[in-house]
Amino acid sequence: MKTLHFPAVLCAAFGAVTTASAQTVTQIPLNYNFNGIVHAGEDLLPDAPDGYRSIADRGLNFTGGVPNDALTAPYNLVSSANVVDIVYLGNRNTVDSGLRIFDAVADGDDNGIQPNWLTNVDQTGPQTTTLATPIAIGGISTASFLIQISNGGGNLDCTIGFQSGATTTSSIGAADWFGGPYAGTEATDQGAPGANLNLTEVFVDLSAFDGDAVTSITFSNPSNGNAGYAILAGNINSGQTPVTVTPVPLDFNFNGICHAGEDGNPDDPAGFRSISDRALDFTSGVPSNQISDPFVLQDQAGALDIVHLGNRNSVTNGAWTFDAAADGDDIGIQPTWLLDVDQSVPQVTNLATPIPVGSGAEGKVLFQISDGGGSFDVFFSLQSGGTVFGTVSGNDWFGGTFLGRGAVDLALPSFNLNLTVGTIDLSAAAGDSITAVSFSNSSNSAAGVAILALNIESTGLGSNYCTATANSSGQGGSMGAFGSAQVSVNDLTLTASSLPPNQFGIFAVAPFEGFVPGAGGTSNGNLCLAGTIGRYVGPGQIVNSGASGEFQISIDLTAIPQGAGTVSTSAGQTWSFQAWFRDQVGLGSNFTDGISITFQ
Repeated sequence: MKTLHFPAVLCAAFGAVTTASAQTVTQIPLNYNFNGIVHAGEDLLPDAPDGYRSIADRGLNFTGGVPNDALTAPYNLVSSANVVDIVYLGNRNTVDSGLRIFDAVADGDDNGIQPNWLTNVDQTGPQTTTLATPIAIGGISTASFLIQISNGGGNLDCTIGFQSGATTTSSIGAADWFGGPYAGTEATDQGAPGANLNLTEVFVDLSAFDGDAVTSITFSNPSNGNAGYAILAGNINSGQTPVTVTPVPLDFNFNGICHAGEDGNPDDPAGFRSISDRALDFTSGVPSNQISDPFVLQDQAGALDIVHLGNRNSVTNGAWTFDAAADGDDIGIQPTWLLDVDQSVPQVTNLATPIPVGSGAEGKVLFQISDGGGSFDVFFSLQSGGTVFGTVSGNDWFGGTFLGRGAVDLALPSFNLNLTVGTIDLSAAAGDSITAVSFSNSSNSAAGVAILALNIESTGLGSNYCTATANSSGQGGSMGAFGSAQVSVNDLTLTASSLPPNQFGIFAVAPFEGFVPGAGGTSNGNLCLAGTIGRYVGPGQIVNSGASGEFQISIDLTAIPQGAGTVSTSAGQTWSFQAWFRDQVGLGSNFTDGISITFQ
């Protein structure tokens, strides 16, 4: 049995597991094989022997610099001209039905000569990056990539190789690259300014390979032989950061997804209606897909299943105005569930139970936009009275990996459609709670916007305070918390990381923040608690940091240790937490920083 000896000041103040750690993002040095992005000085030089070439008929325009936004910032995008800057999967001489075949000699037209850096124009075979230094992964890890695909979009295989010899292959994909927020070029290799393009972020789950290390990445098997595939950058997102995902119960206002039994009934008074001329096909059930799997989607026929932002009678320049009377054609009558056809005004969901916002929180919106795509705003009302908002954008819904239906309200089997995930940064609202969500300001009045689901994702709760001194690991110990700040949910886990390995420790709690340097001369660290200090020393609560230098416990909000007993917390109360742990240097123990959590 292990005996714990606590610093005297801590003992006097007390009176009578899956690990969690910070996420590490490692940018992958991809083995680029194509100069497919226009940088400064590369435009209007289609025959430059070492210059830019399009993967089809256009490309991204980085002449003003590499874009820096929430999507691109975590990645290392090439910023130099006249170097290879993407992994290309395809054949430039056959893409786009062979319209972009390289010229035999320089002639100054839109199609350039085959450049020096391209020794073999056929790059449809597997394109592999072998890492000089393997990238270790933790229990909750993903590989993520920024990609775009020309000529209708498609899928490809991504195979990850590991140091153990294991491999995993996932299908990733994107819709056609046209449209979106990123400056684009046109005129093939001329690289002249053109229409905007989109980028798609895709993920490969690596959680089954905890403790292994990534040694290679291979891209292969493009599904669309007429398209060019560009992989711009990749990351390994490694660690064991717990993410709390809270689905938002949206106030749906439209039956806009075709479920079983809803097809072929355009005038059903309570049935399906398209937001434009087509819709998703859920007649075989809610599809399983890496894009939609994190969300809860409506799978019931005859029920409202999306938030619609738009006006069905004016979308597509009024081509799909509801019929005045049932006549059995493709266009139905205005259904009984639609009291006002003009839903272009803000569409608001008021939450019966506020959703606490943790640190690093994001709102993830699953949506699609008809008739050319566009953008819209998402507003989050907070319990404090404040507001956080963001704008999300997507290209036209046509193409992609999800089954679709056509013929307006008749809902006949038709072309595939895509779904887009938009992200809104909610970190400024950490410690507050969301009370309402509003969707508004669609940029494309000729389009319909379908919002299928919204998640609030938080990587932690509370606010850290009080500097921790370095321990024998060379770092200061760090507190974290995840779960829910709602007392009624009673789901909170405390974490401590950046600790020396294989050392015992406990968590402590107090009603106030404090600061006692060196814990009164009995520890290397700083005591960050004040008031009556309670300690978690019950069965299973004395923990060991193990090889990872981390430990955690789940706590009961109805039994906060205080004095000789326990108390129950209530909404509005704030508690401060800290971890104490054994160390091999100095006075033999140290503390993490503190974390304060206000409960709802």
